[in-house]
Amino acid sequence: MVPERSDRRWLYILPDLLIAAILLMGAAGGLRIVFDLSAAVPIVAMLVLIALGTVLWRHQGFRPFTPADRVTLGRAVLVMLLIALLPAASGLPAQSGIVFALGLVAVLLDGVDGAVARRWRCETVEGARFDMELDALLLLVLCGWLVVMERAGLWVLAIGGWRYAYVLAGWWWPALRMPLAPSQRRRVICAVQGMGLVVCLAPGLPATLTAPLALGLLILLSYSFIVDIAAAFQSASP
Repeated sequence: MVPERSDRRWLYILPDLLIAAILLMGAAGGLRIVFDLSAAVPIVAMLVLIALGTVLWRHQGFRPFTPADRVTLGRAVLVMLLIALLPAASGLPAQSGIVFALGLVAVLLDGVDGAVARRWRCETVEGARFDMELDALLLLVLCGWLVVMERAGLWVLAIGGWRYAYVLAGWWWPALRMPLAPSQRRRVICAVQGMGLVVCLAPGLPATLTAPLALGLLILLSYSFIVDIAAAFQSASP
């Protein structure tokens, strides 16, 4: 069930954030020791967690976390760990596979929070928004790793940037701020993006294969956004 609203929201979400902090800092510190990485890794991890906690505190909607939100928060720990490792990317062994493993788990867990929400009847608008924004951030981070690992050029960041460009464009065109109708096409293409980018990060996969695959993902995602943009302007027209 969905917990009741409360104006003491920080008292409810603080324990979850503290657990996330323990897991994140433990993982970041452990990876730093195992791979002899820069001390910046746990520092960046904590800064990212503080940023996430601030956003959740402001936009959680006066609700404590639901079971589904906690699953999403667990995925967020993996995403934050991927972000924290970016500054130390040069210190990771070329074939370590840690980035691939973290990305794969984060992608595979997508949808689990939705299943939990339906099973426990705790669906919320805030939870769905949390999941959607985390998906968008994960795509951008995976694209960043493709660039850092020299598996694709800077153009691949367009995959992760599409969502943010769409939101930014909504400041000029109100039609793009209207809620989109549910779309199986959108859900499938989003899932394909995540899994496709993870495949591009697979250890040993040559850049001669990753670049064309990433380009195909960009074309597919661009098609989906163009369809949504056209539908938004069509519905807004008199």
